[in-house]
Amino acid sequence: MKVLRRFWRYLGSDGGSVPYGVLGVMVAAVGIVFAVLADGAVGVRAGYALELLWVLGLVAVWQRVRPRLLLTSGIGWLAAMVVSTTATPAERGVPLGLAVGAGIALVLSLSTRSGVTFEMNPGKVYHRDDSPKPKMETAVVVATAGLLVAGVVLLVTAGG
Repeated sequence: MKVLRRFWRYLGSDGGSVPYGVLGVMVAAVGIVFAVLADGAVGVRAGYALELLWVLGLVAVWQRVRPRLLLTSGIGWLAAMVVSTTATPAERGVPLGLAVGAGIALVLSLSTRSGVTFEMNPGKVYHRDDSPKPKMETAVVVATAGLLVAGVVLLVTAGG
């Protein structure tokens, strides 16, 4: 019973009727089920489900990572959504969007991991951060690389 109470508190219970974490998990589960059960090719459904998991994963870890990682991953996710929803045919557009967005997020995240440099003054690094990187940040970068690989696999298996 004590374990269940701790888990309930961990999910974000504020003493109300439904904890925020449980509500978020329910919304995520419903969204993923709808994405998987939608009409269309398997690559389209899997791509949309992975894009939904991506943004929900970012929301889940937003307090455990630095804002710069959230910004770079958010830019990649936004690029993935733009390509996925505008490219035709959808069988190739959705996996392409997932791969392109994850690639953008991965490159931006890795290039700004220690600091940000500008072209005007390439010898100066702004917002230098030599402190140890949060472990969750490494997990997010690895998961983004996994999304890139999944997008490429879905793109290759889409045929043509």
